[in-house]
Amino acid sequence: MKYDNLNVVVLAYSRFELFEKVFKQCEKNLNTITVSIDYTEDLSILDQQEKILNLIRESELNVNVISRNHNHGLVNSILRSIEYGCSVSDHVIILEDDCVPSDEFFSYMDESLKTYKDDESVVSICGTKTKCKFNPWGWATWKNKWKYNELSREQILEVQDLDESLKAFLLNNRVEKSIWSLNWLVYHDQHKVKSIFPSKNLIDNVGIDSEEGVHSSKIGYTQWITSQILKD
Repeated sequence: MKYDNLNVVVLAYSRFELFEKVFKQCEKNLNTITVSIDYTEDLSILDQQEKILNLIRESELNVNVISRNHNHGLVNSILRSIEYGCSVSDHVIILEDDCVPSDEFFSYMDESLKTYKDDESVVSICGTKTKCKFNPWGWATWKNKWKYNELSREQILEVQDLDESLKAFLLNNRVEKSIWSLNWLVYHDQHKVKSIFPSKNLIDNVGIDSEEGVHSSKIGYTQWITSQILKD
């Protein structure tokens, strides 16, 4: 079964081989997706992006390509992609180029988006199980529930009922500038809302420790969020 009603946005930049794995799963399970590609002047990255575009051109999947005309960087690229997705649908599903979804991911998203659409206590659907209230590796939200605010480290530490593990991390570590999801995670604690998680992990993050990746599970906030993952 291929889904027509899922508004999936895939972020691409410089990792063709990883993107291809995500794309092939979308091609197998969907009829339409959006691919967002950030701008670069780096010739080696341009070569990777041309491979990505050739893959899209050769596919029978209906792909809406958004090519940025200047470099937004990882954080703004993700936030703009979420905002775009919310501008064209009542929901958006975000897949980064190293988050390979299982076939079950799509049926899980389809069912969960319908089930919790009118539940004000649920603002996110995650494809990766964690002890904390949100994980950004394959996830979704709704247009009317997406309310992102950027908070300073000091403002986050003032949030009542902040996750104790997160508080301990923030008191002893710096957060990478390339992190966007911390603010959305804190929103869950701040407003006493929650994410829905699957019974088993539906995303394989194949790039978390790639030399080409921005983040590593060995340092910073990414190390902390990795430590929160629950095994099947």
